[in-house]
Amino acid sequence: MVRRGRRYVIAVSRPHHGLGNRMRVVFGARALARSTGRELRYVWPVGRPFGARLDELWQVPERPVPSALSHALRLRFPYRGERLDWLAEAGTDPVWQIRTAHALHLPEGVGPWERELQQVPPVPAIEDAVRGFHAEHLDGHPYVGVMVRAHAVSHQETLRASPVEWYLERLTALRREHPDLRFFLSSDTIEAAERISAAVPGCVRLTKSGGYNTRQGLHEAVTDLYLLAGSCHLVGPHYSSFPELAQRLAGPGLRLETSRTPEEARFEAGPLTTAPDCTRPHLREPARL
Repeated sequence: MVRRGRRYVIAVSRPHHGLGNRMRVVFGARALARSTGRELRYVWPVGRPFGARLDELWQVPERPVPSALSHALRLRFPYRGERLDWLAEAGTDPVWQIRTAHALHLPEGVGPWERELQQVPPVPAIEDAVRGFHAEHLDGHPYVGVMVRAHAVSHQETLRASPVEWYLERLTALRREHPDLRFFLSSDTIEAAERISAAVPGCVRLTKSGGYNTRQGLHEAVTDLYLLAGSCHLVGPHYSSFPELAQRLAGPGLRLETSRTPEEARFEAGPLTTAPDCTRPHLREPARL
C-alpha cells in the first residue's frame, strides 16, 4: 500500500493494455523510481481482457495497488504521461502516477527500462517450461525466432503488413540458404502456426492450452517470449509490441526483422549472436551456424 511520509512512483495500466504496454510502463517507472529514491508501486488490472497478475509471470518484489486507490489518489496526484515533462512541476509531490501504454522518456543516465526487465527472472513454472522446451528442441542449435500475429484482435496495420504469406516466403528463403536452420515459432492462432509448420521444415513450437490473454495463455506467452529472445535472429510482424518486447529482453545483440525492415537489419546483414542461457537472453555470444 501507499504510506504517509514515503515517496512513490505508481505505474498505471488500463484493463485493455497488453503485455508489452504494461511492461514498458512498469519497468520504466521502476528505473525512474530507482534513480529518484522512490518506491515503485503499480496498478495491474486483472480480468477478462488480461488474466494474470504480474507476480504470476515474473518474480517482482514490488507490490501492486488497487485501481480504486489509484483513482482516489488522482484527486491530489493526477495521472501523468510518458514524456516526463512534468517532473519539475511535480518534483516535490510524494506520489507520481504515470498512466500510459508507451515507453517513458527517461532522463539521460536513467534506464533503459529493458535493463530492469532483464534483471527480473520469470516465475519458476515459466523458467522450467523455457528450460525444458529449449533442452528438448533447441539446445546447441542457433535458431531463428518467429512471431506471428494473425488473431482478429491484432491491429489492422499489423495484419495488412505481415500476412502469413509473407512469413512463408521469408522462412522458405532462409531455409533454402541454410538447410539446417531451425525456427522457433510463436503464433497467436493455431491455424497460422499449423499452416507455417506444414510448409516450412525445421519449425518447432509449444503445445498450448490457454485461451487468448487468459492466465494460462499468458504463462505460455511469456514462455514464448524467452524462447524468442534466446534466438539468433527474430522475424516478426510489423507494428506489434510483443516481438519488440522479446528484442528488448535480449538487448541490442538480437536483431528484429519485419516486412518493413531495411536490408541492413535483415538476417544476412552481419554477425549473429545467441544466448547460452535461455532464461537470461541478454547474456549473448557469437552464433555459429
